[in-house]
Amino acid sequence: MQRLPTVLVLGLLSLTACAPTPRGPEAPIALEQVVPAPALTGSATRQTVLEFLEAYVETPRDGGAALAELVAGRELQRWAFWLAVQNAQFPGAIEGTQDVRSVAFVGATPTDGALGAQVEIGASVTFSFSPAGGEPFERTRVLDGPATLVSTRAGDWRVLDLTRGGVPMSDGIELFADEVRTDGGLSVRLDSLFMFAPSWQFNVVVENRTSSPVHLDRDATGLYVRSADGGYERLDGAISPALTALPAGAGVQSLLSYPLQDSADGRVLVLTFRRDGRVLRFDFPLEDLVTAVPPPPPTASPGSVA
Repeated sequence: MQRLPTVLVLGLLSLTACAPTPRGPEAPIALEQVVPAPALTGSATRQTVLEFLEAYVETPRDGGAALAELVAGRELQRWAFWLAVQNAQFPGAIEGTQDVRSVAFVGATPTDGALGAQVEIGASVTFSFSPAGGEPFERTRVLDGPATLVSTRAGDWRVLDLTRGGVPMSDGIELFADEVRTDGGLSVRLDSLFMFAPSWQFNVVVENRTSSPVHLDRDATGLYVRSADGGYERLDGAISPALTALPAGAGVQSLLSYPLQDSADGRVLVLTFRRDGRVLRFDFPLEDLVTAVPPPPPTASPGSVA
């Protein structure tokens, strides 16, 4: 076998030493730059929607634990939280069923710098309520329309928004920051407002920091609407039983529901309590708090808000 000349061997070694060292990218590729296979994305997002619908149905049984793990974004996370509060404070039994007609993957969509996808849903969820000492009734939530999902990590999806009664749910959720009123050792915080047909649901947190029990004055609590003559008309509504009386040193998360409104202008939510003969009134003018009122749904859907 012929040997390469010593000079040639040394030359090849020199060229090898001078070659640039292979380098990778300066930073790992961002998650939103990774485009998963459409078939895998379609399958995963459809499965997530099916799990979401099942979790929604099961909220009366598991306290909303499964639903909370399947939603993303501040709006739907607060909705899932207050749905659990509503169910827990209902004086009776609740059973849920679902009617799923179609769940179809539409395609990928950008979602605030993250991987997103859209799924078209044809489904409804019905809850049967059996109040203690009252007549049973049903409420149906029609969920026909597009849903937006977001990927929190590879292969893991959450529902970011969906359609309810023909309107995106995020449009009907108003979150409030630092809306707290205090008086006489009582604190009332307005957490959020759900504007889902056919009602407006106000979610509040009340803390009694006194050594005396506090009672809600139902006749002076309500949604007040300004009339043409400048006065106010009080609208009566449904109030969770947990809000009617607070023992000393106790706090409660509770709900107040009133008929659907077409505007926040001239509306004031008023909560009035009595303690040791003293009246404690808390006003929340809404026209400066509610940024937008969603349009009425194409068709009215029966049921309470959550």
